[in-house]
Amino acid sequence: MIERLLKSLTTKNYSLLGVELVVVIVGILIAFQIERWGDQKQEREQEYEYLLRLKEDLQIENGALDTAYRFAQSRIDAALVLEEVAANPSVAKERPAALTSALETVTWRSFPQIEAFVYSELQNSGKLAVIRSESLRRNLANHYTSFRSYSRVGLDRDAVTQFERLTAGILTTDELRAIEDHSWSGESRAATPDRAAEITDELLKRQGAIEWIPNIVQHHIFNQKVILESRDQATEIIAQIDSLIAQFDE
Repeated sequence: MIERLLKSLTTKNYSLLGVELVVVIVGILIAFQIERWGDQKQEREQEYEYLLRLKEDLQIENGALDTAYRFAQSRIDAALVLEEVAANPSVAKERPAALTSALETVTWRSFPQIEAFVYSELQNSGKLAVIRSESLRRNLANHYTSFRSYSRVGLDRDAVTQFERLTAGILTTDELRAIEDHSWSGESRAATPDRAAEITDELLKRQGAIEWIPNIVQHHIFNQKVILESRDQATEIIAQIDSLIAQFDE
């Protein structure tokens, strides 16, 4: 092609030269367009893959949120047992195992741990723009930004730390071990009514610990509120992703 162009220029065959220049330019444009189509196809395939992974990540997240909600409720139930025993010590003998378990587990963590692996990967790799939906990008950003903001409160363990400090030593090492390894079941490991009475007497001596119980309840209720809100947001985003995936499948 170059040789023909030079020959046309040498022979001053400008008409042929013009035609050949047009052919070269058109060929170059077609090559660019083919390359562009290839890049776009690759980007769309990448977008589709990320949509599937985002959906899977959010579904896993919802499972973790459901588990955390149940944990928070069990912590609240434990706090209510302690409040009931503090108000009416005779209840301890009726529910010795519940008292012992409540005293230890009321301070266990209930705020969920959300990793956001796929979204973080998109951000860190600079590939977030692969997701063409501005609305989806915005919703994902709002979802994880609000969760991180809430976590500053949800992970604040001041109340539970104070309670743990003030109740330290009430339960024996064997009792704590039985609760930690989930073997607190059956009569052989459960506290006796007399032991429950001893625990209650010791707890009542530590009025400062009892005063922290409402704060612990508030802590876990806040976590439940965050969990429900985050789950609703995640569910809405999953529905949005499903809609975008359906467009690929059409």
